[in-house]
Amino acid sequence: MFWDLSRAGEEQTQEDSQDGPPELLFVHGGHTNRISDFSWNLNDPWVLCSAAEDNLLQVWKVADAIVGKDMEDVPTEELET
Repeated sequence: MFWDLSRAGEEQTQEDSQDGPPELLFVHGGHTNRISDFSWNLNDPWVLCSAAEDNLLQVWKVADAIVGKDMEDVPTEELET
């Protein structure tokens, strides 16, 4: 799940509220079991790799339409490793 906590408390339409709270941006549905680890790609924004107890490793990118093209990238030196 990706969250944008700056959206917490924003007003929503009845229809939008059925998809979850306004701060919930995205839920990845590719794994069939619990995620055991994940890692952000330091060279490509919004790309990450996740490994789960279903023995699958997935590399994926959140679409620009979901995260918004106006969201700025975090400088590499500010990312936790």
